[in-house]
Amino acid sequence: MTPDEYFRALRFGMFIHWGLYAIPGGVWHGKKISYIGEWLQAHCRIPHQEYAKLAGDFNPRRFDADEWISLAKAAGFNYIVFTAKHHDGFAMYKSNVSAWNVVDATPFKRDILAELAAACRKHGVALGIYYSHYLDWSDPDGGDPAPEHPKNYDGMSWGNDWDFPDRSRKNFSRYFENKALPQIEELLTNYGEVVELWCDCPLDIEKKYSEKLRDTVRKFQPDCRINSRIGNGCGDFDSLGDNQIMTCRQTRPCESPITLNHTWGFKYDDEDWKSAALIAERMAALASRDANLLVNVGPRPDGKFPDGTLRILNELAAWHKNLPPNVLAGSSPGCFTQNFDWGYATTTGNIVNFFLKKKNGPITVTGIRNRVIAADGIFSQKDKMLTLDLQNIPDSLLPLIRVTLDGKPDVAPGFFPQNGVLTLTPASGKIFAAPSKIIHEKIGVDGVRHTDNDHMRCAPDGTLTAWHIPEDRIEWEISFPYEGNFRIEIITFMSFHARPWYGDREVEILFNEQSIAKSLLVADREIESGTHPAAVSIIGEISFSPETNGKISLHTTRLLSDNAKMMNLVEIRFAEIK
Repeated sequence: MTPDEYFRALRFGMFIHWGLYAIPGGVWHGKKISYIGEWLQAHCRIPHQEYAKLAGDFNPRRFDADEWISLAKAAGFNYIVFTAKHHDGFAMYKSNVSAWNVVDATPFKRDILAELAAACRKHGVALGIYYSHYLDWSDPDGGDPAPEHPKNYDGMSWGNDWDFPDRSRKNFSRYFENKALPQIEELLTNYGEVVELWCDCPLDIEKKYSEKLRDTVRKFQPDCRINSRIGNGCGDFDSLGDNQIMTCRQTRPCESPITLNHTWGFKYDDEDWKSAALIAERMAALASRDANLLVNVGPRPDGKFPDGTLRILNELAAWHKNLPPNVLAGSSPGCFTQNFDWGYATTTGNIVNFFLKKKNGPITVTGIRNRVIAADGIFSQKDKMLTLDLQNIPDSLLPLIRVTLDGKPDVAPGFFPQNGVLTLTPASGKIFAAPSKIIHEKIGVDGVRHTDNDHMRCAPDGTLTAWHIPEDRIEWEISFPYEGNFRIEIITFMSFHARPWYGDREVEILFNEQSIAKSLLVADREIESGTHPAAVSIIGEISFSPETNGKISLHTTRLLSDNAKMMNLVEIRFAEIK
């Protein structure tokens, strides 16, 4: 098994954001911050000498590494990624490079990372490490983007310009060579096998630093995978934006980091927890697309997980306990060329595992050319149409139907309605840059090819970006086996987090001789998607005759503001009107 294959096979990881920032928990001098907990120092512009006093109060007597990893394993997580050093520069392990670490600077005096590494080995969980390689607010030479670089949310500075305002005196190379690289070496040589190094916020880091960090990892742990946030294309896998989800299958490994509430580091006032059912759905979605899911927890300052986190983990553990083996981790991605509106599919040998996010039956699955020899519940099969009755399927966080075929799954290629809904993702179409050059093509579940230019293209998460040039278009070949009227919907989201959703564009859909145009000024329905505002826009209706075949295309006819350039297309949906 190659390092990439091993990383993908792990499938689900637990992200652990824990540091000094857990002590104030999003409150400074009695005032609650509006942003995520681990960014408290930058949000409040706290001088390092004042912030550093938190180390004297860090004494998490209730921390139990074995308990953490046991909870993670039971809930279905096969690796962890622990924040060894976040942007505040504080090391949550014993570092000989900097005395500002959890052993030398706190009354706790214990190497947290060492205890987690030992617990991981005990429970068969792989160890990953987060290290903020560019930003370090404790160091006068830590990364600080040029003034022309956009500020972070709510105008926050990325680098420490409150203690060290004179950017001309900063020497990033001095920080990188004297702290970052030596600490990376410590992490890769003192804690056993590291499956993943998780870098963050590369911003305007120069390529030579990304390359040197990559080469350092290769020297000490050649199989350790590095995420794309190392910068400058030096990573081994794509790390999506915060709370972004893969929309399709890709050949390059990919990992989606998500929160259980709204913050990564602990906040006292954030009790808006996602449901365990939603996390289970995200697990199935990512498994069906051959991508990894990294689910974050933010422990309390005393070392215990918040009650909301424990509730979700325990519900996930009960769900995983009753799942058959290898239907999520250990499975292969779905064998269908398109997404389902009602659920997700993975494969285990000659078994297709259907996870149901909607339990309104029956469900018709089109395109399976095998003979079905068994299925959970009542089923019928005629030609390539499989009908599943959901009445006797047990309730759970995410109900499961297993369908056993007479051989390796054989699914008809092409795009056609599934249970009355056809979904078209950008990664499954052909993209044409003006005037007529194909710059991206993906058919079925083959890999996506990216291009670096200003024209319409696929982002790493499979969405369509830079689709504002009227002469660019994306095209699919579709077929409809029966007559029907369909409502057309476009799903979009903002590619930059914490920004409002902007329509501000006019689009046109062409199919054979039919043309439908619509302005996306106002969302018809907003979608809860974490930190990236998303929306559904109803474009209109279209009629199809039996055995209709043809090419359908989409392009922007007019952009109404530059704000809309931040909008990505997730998918087009054709929903049958009954």
